[in-house]
Amino acid sequence: MSETEQPQPAPAANAQPFTPLDVGILVVLVAMAVAGVAGLIAVLTEDNDLSAFGTGFGVVWSIVVSGATMACALATLSRGRLVALSLGALVAAGLAVDLLVLAIWLDIDSQTYGKLVGIALVGALFGLVILGLTLACRPRDAIATWLYFAAVGASLLAVAIAWILILTTGDEDFTPSAFGSVVPFDAANDLLRPLAAVLVVLAALWFAALAASRVQRTAG
Repeated sequence: MSETEQPQPAPAANAQPFTPLDVGILVVLVAMAVAGVAGLIAVLTEDNDLSAFGTGFGVVWSIVVSGATMACALATLSRGRLVALSLGALVAAGLAVDLLVLAIWLDIDSQTYGKLVGIALVGALFGLVILGLTLACRPRDAIATWLYFAAVGASLLAVAIAWILILTTGDEDFTPSAFGSVVPFDAANDLLRPLAAVLVVLAALWFAALAASRVQRTAG
């Protein structure tokens, strides 16, 4: 049998592509591993039981808030919806929880670090708002669709205003948080009132979109 006539080996099974969901799962695993290890060290190295309990509560709060965003992001990724936004929310939530836990453990007091924590936390929280509505809302008509997109738009506007507030906050505007880190807050900033107004509108639109998506209209 000639060399060209020799049977060719069977092609290997096609490897499954690395999907956005796989990327999201990897982000969650890494972020939670860092938060868990750093948080455990922070609790075990506290001076007394009371402060250890407070530190543990702060770590758990950080994990739960970011974990809610992560859960919604993974759910939307598994459905193939809002892929880019879901991945962005996952990264923001992962950064938020890890930076917060590291700040609790190492008692970091830095303006730049505080701004980074604030930006990541705002992204994670509003990612939860948008992705949670996306999972809960199934617009069935034009009204529900417009309410949904209005709520998403209000969320994005609130994120932009909040990020500007954080970035334009100076040293004297920082106040210590309950967990040993720093939180940016500028009470004199002219954007606080617009942010509050957008949040009010967002809350109304969020529940209106959810309610409108549950209405089933029959022909005739």
